[in-house]
Amino acid sequence: MQYKQFVSRLFFYLRAHIGKLIFTSLMMMLATALESSIPEITGRIVDELFAKERDQQIALLYALALFGVIVLSSLFAMTSTAASSWVSNKVIMDLRVDMFSKLLRLPKSYFDQHPTGKTLSKLTFDVEQIAAAASSIWLDFIKSSMMVIILVGYLFYKNWQLSLTLLVLLPLVYLAVKLSSNRMRSSSQKVQNSMGRMTHLLDENISGSSLVKIYHAQDQETNKFNDLITSIRQQRFKVDMTAVFNTGFVNILIGLSLGSVVYFSSTSLAMSAGEFLSFFTAMGMLVKPAKSLVNINKPLQTAMAAGESVFGLIDEDEEHNDGTKLLEDSKGAIQFNNVSFGYSDEATVLNNINLDIKPGETIALVGSTGSGKTTIIQLLAKFYSPNSGTITIDGIDISEFEIDSLRSQIAFVDQNVRLFNDTVKGNIALGQIDTMNDAQIENAAKVSNSHEFIQQLSNQFDTEIGEDGTKLSGGQRQRLAIARAIAKDSPILILDEATSALDSATEKQVQQAIDEMQKDRTTIIIAHRLSTVQKADRIIVLRRGEIIEQGSHQELLDANGEYAGLYKHQFED
Repeated sequence: MQYKQFVSRLFFYLRAHIGKLIFTSLMMMLATALESSIPEITGRIVDELFAKERDQQIALLYALALFGVIVLSSLFAMTSTAASSWVSNKVIMDLRVDMFSKLLRLPKSYFDQHPTGKTLSKLTFDVEQIAAAASSIWLDFIKSSMMVIILVGYLFYKNWQLSLTLLVLLPLVYLAVKLSSNRMRSSSQKVQNSMGRMTHLLDENISGSSLVKIYHAQDQETNKFNDLITSIRQQRFKVDMTAVFNTGFVNILIGLSLGSVVYFSSTSLAMSAGEFLSFFTAMGMLVKPAKSLVNINKPLQTAMAAGESVFGLIDEDEEHNDGTKLLEDSKGAIQFNNVSFGYSDEATVLNNINLDIKPGETIALVGSTGSGKTTIIQLLAKFYSPNSGTITIDGIDISEFEIDSLRSQIAFVDQNVRLFNDTVKGNIALGQIDTMNDAQIENAAKVSNSHEFIQQLSNQFDTEIGEDGTKLSGGQRQRLAIARAIAKDSPILILDEATSALDSATEKQVQQAIDEMQKDRTTIIIAHRLSTVQKADRIIVLRRGEIIEQGSHQELLDANGEYAGLYKHQFED
């Protein structure tokens, strides 16, 4: 990313805060100007107080003047840094909200190609580097460049011959003292804890992106993220203020000490060489800003590299949503017409699939791993588009449907249940928390055989279930997922071996809930255990992306083909 492009993209997020940036810059200029006057004041103090007759009133005036300059300079710097911190953290917040919203609207293929850890790093680390360019780098540049200009001009004004030595200065070493490290470490730990919560929420929504899309929960999850990110911004602001006020307080104490030294030493000691002192002080003050200007390129380049990563994510193409028709009250009639698909150009996963599913029919997809069962579901939910052929619902190509409208007609229950770190109610009403009433939620719990165990929880439907439902048993988690699908009340139901990981007793309860849920719905079952599909109206047998058999359980056994072999093999084992 080029410098101009980086500045242009960053300005998009800064333009709403131009007034604060101008104010921040002016405050830092005033602080720098006042700080730059210290060498002249100290020189005059020496000449006026130590080379002449002692005068306590004049000494007090100079002491107060020096102390006042340091106090005002510290106050201006603190105000500038506070305003800069506000802008910086607001930019971080806005960037993260945009990135999170983008993540929820990216195609599934993006998550197939990008590791989760790298994606999380963009939101947690890279965005911080960009914010540095919006605040600390800018302020450092203003302060350092202005300090260098003023002090160099002052040095040449005082003694141009000595000032020529600036051109051949030897490298200088200075010691940076960190103030209040223990207190800052404690405050930073609180921020890290909040960042951990944010990372967890991100992980939930990245790994559970399919569920979020199917249940149209983007807005619900974005609202949760906004609440969390606002809390993080406030906590970070407190951390920055701790550092600002600690530094300012120390500076004021130093100013008070210097003022006291000036007053008392000038009234009891005889000193001279004010011009030399002012010149020497100015040279000493010049070291740090000069070094900062030399080193400012490093954080700027880091910020630009981070900008390429962050803005690259924001610029990613969202999943195509070109459809305009709304799918409402679908009958559940599904057709695959000569559908072929491959995740890459090198391999074909589905080859010329023709499948006609009648409204209310229950079909089962069986076959070995890699036969294309899951891919059929992915295409139906429009997570991917066929390379050739068409998929229709109620006789209309699904490419013509608006994507949220299409997915509103599909409910999904996976064997790998994904629950969110929310309440029982929040999980059942996923994506519909603001529109679904308590009666609907409770009814879904009853139909799914979840109501009894929910009533035994500490806060019943308002109980927080922990990360991915860790406070619940496997059967409870599975029934809660079924309740979520029931609550959605979609005419098309997809079941991915929803009982495979359960014991016999729990499986019976869950299967009863599934049987109840299937009534009057078009149901597609992805089957790994053939004992679970014997009641299906039709079983579709897949091998290497092609349909090789279809029929009822008994018909396929009588045919003694692929299905019969798989069935016999499972039960022999």
